Amino acid sequence: MRFRIDIEQIRPINRLTFELDLNKHGLVCIVGKNASGKTTLVKAIMNLALADTFARTSSDGIFNSNSSVRYTVGDDEHFFSYDQALRSITTRKPVPAQHKAIVSVEMPVPYGQRFTFFRTLADQDDEIRQAVVLGKYETPTALIGFLSDIYQDRRFDELVEIQFRRGVCCCFIQPDKRYIREDYFSSGEYFLINLYRKVTQGTPLVVIDEIDVSLDASTQARLSDKLRQLCALHSTTVVFTSHSLALMQTLEPGELLYLERDEGAGTTTLEPMSFNGVKSLMFGFKGYDRYILTEDEELTQFLNYVIRRYCPPAFFSYYIIKVGGADQVTDLMRRNRGEEFLGPEAHVISILDGDQNRPDLPRGTYCIPILNVEKALWDQYRQPEFAHTFLGGESLEAKPLYRKFVRSGLLSSEEIFLLLCERHDASMMQFAQILSTFLCRPIL
Repeated sequence: MRFRIDIEQIRPINRLTFELDLNKHGLVCIVGKNASGKTTLVKAIMNLALADTFARTSSDGIFNSNSSVRYTVGDDEHFFSYDQALRSITTRKPVPAQHKAIVSVEMPVPYGQRFTFFRTLADQDDEIRQAVVLGKYETPTALIGFLSDIYQDRRFDELVEIQFRRGVCCCFIQPDKRYIREDYFSSGEYFLINLYRKVTQGTPLVVIDEIDVSLDASTQARLSDKLRQLCALHSTTVVFTSHSLALMQTLEPGELLYLERDEGAGTTTLEPMSFNGVKSLMFGFKGYDRYILTEDEELTQFLNYVIRRYCPPAFFSYYIIKVGGADQVTDLMRRNRGEEFLGPEAHVISILDGDQNRPDLPRGTYCIPILNVEKALWDQYRQPEFAHTFLGGESLEAKPLYRKFVRSGLLSSEEIFLLLCERHDASMMQFAQILSTFLCRPIL
């Protein structure tokens, strides 16, 4: 199902379109600097289900006469425009219940449902106490597994779940029939229990503002993988905002979107971005998403040329590291596999000259389809159609020949790379697919 929201003139957003295919279940993390419009987008999505969202959570100063939100749900549209009498946006045509039901939104304090549920639990304590005394409770096995996997301990093994008229409550029951309700758990534990319920209730779109609030860094780092599994199991898409580097780093390509507002240009953009791109823009940290290890300067320059010539624009930032000989390159690959000082194994590859090609190369190691740049030029120099011969060139070995061309200005490195790629175009295109796969975001 197609879900699209178009926001016009609701501060701080001037114009923004956000679109999802709800048949593709998974995670979407929206990040951006403060006041970029993340919470405004979340409120606008919530407004589809609860038409008084802005009236309850925002000042009317965020609107003007041109303020509007247009929702596209499947083939249907719902339009909310500014009403001067209400000093908010409203719609003349009520949103049908089936469209309201596709969205479940959790706001941060004080508007989040988990905070208003505190009062519900307190009001229903007599009913909860009666269920404890009578033993009318169940063991939420799947929830216990979810919490145990995230916290990496067994503290939830004795958790029970009680159904009451207005909802459900988790408790720890003491030997003397005393109990600890979930609203007395730590804020992180209480949040994760409520998050689990939202994702598993079968709502196509679950939106969480500030998902990392109250969760420690190690918990955040394990959260995305478990949420991804729940989304696949329950056919749900979870959209959330975050400022957590620990959480962002665990996201897969395409799951991270950067929201940016340009005050001068009056524009708001929401675009896919890599983790290191976000880290640099939001926090000023420098780094690269991908690393290519290689042997020497000539191969480094050649790889840069191949990437420019054959590959689409790189989604991930990358850096080519000149290590030295082939053995040093593969040794550095092996050490990174164990220690990850450059990054996860999947984010680092090695490219060697073609004369190093052998069956026992370490995984993640590839060879260019020519023996090396200098030898390929030497071979091409000896072809009858080669147009750049010079006196004494045929007597030079491969490396001196290459240096002679570059240092004397007869051919630049770029011109040599062009000649080599034109001669070996088919094999170079095939090799470049490895680089494209490594540097470009997969099409989802």
